[in-house]
Amino acid sequence: MSAAELVTRYIADPQAGWAIGTFGAIAEFHRDAEEPVVLRQHGAVTCRGGIELRPLDEARPVAWECPAAGGSWTHGVAFCLPREEGAMSGRTVVTELGPDIGALREEERDEILFDLGIGAAHCDICVRTSDSEILRALRAAAGQPLLDTALFDTLRDMSPARVFLSRLGRVEVCMSIPGPHGRTPDGPHTHVLRKILGRVRTHSANLPLPNRLFPCAEMFPASAIRDMHGARQPFDSGRHDAFQRLLADYGDASCLNAKRETTEAVRSGRPPREEPSYTRSQRLARRVALRQIAHIDGPSPALAAWKNAFDCA
Repeated sequence: MSAAELVTRYIADPQAGWAIGTFGAIAEFHRDAEEPVVLRQHGAVTCRGGIELRPLDEARPVAWECPAAGGSWTHGVAFCLPREEGAMSGRTVVTELGPDIGALREEERDEILFDLGIGAAHCDICVRTSDSEILRALRAAAGQPLLDTALFDTLRDMSPARVFLSRLGRVEVCMSIPGPHGRTPDGPHTHVLRKILGRVRTHSANLPLPNRLFPCAEMFPASAIRDMHGARQPFDSGRHDAFQRLLADYGDASCLNAKRETTEAVRSGRPPREEPSYTRSQRLARRVALRQIAHIDGPSPALAAWKNAFDCA
């Protein structure tokens, strides 16, 4: 299945989430099953936000899994481009870009788009508004690094639309930005973390993405252990199997091999054995395998021994 076919298939699934962003700044699009939505071949728009991806012909899907807190794991599919093709503006100062002619809703295409100058290599972190007060604040900061101005906190209070752009499309978020100690809202939302803005990483070092590729958009199919709001739920074998098929088609071969070796060893009752040749990604895949075995097979002495050796956190 091509990247375009994957997007067409999953864009219609309200259980699937989407994101564009970088390490320290990300925009996520989620929607409720009963929420009114305008579906497009490669996009979806609600009153709270939207996503549209294009072009997808050159995108390479890369499926991944990663251990998470509480003995759980996360998963996703990164749509990647070679660095040369995926590079964006890399602006490092607040910059007025003019009317947002690519806005997902036609009535918002006269609103003014500003790049916040995060300096990410593969995405531009922008806001859009027609509000005169917000426009004054943005224009006063133009030409300066974001963190050298008062704009960071001002924007949180004013909550303009956020527009995250990559070579594969855009995510728009129209929800209010919560305060410093506020709860992340359900549905579309953004995270922009002052402490780690400007880091050179494009994504978490825990994700096994190939070198020389930029993750220009991400898809998060339904989780086997969490509902669409992130709450723990009973293990769903159907959802698990569905993602394992994606992982088999688009995952890293060495990580798949580590999972297979771990599963076979545990089910055969073999004692834990370190594999010195395993990379960091393979060690993380081994931890994911042990957590998944616990849900699929239940407890066993062998599993307890392996978890104690390699996944005691």
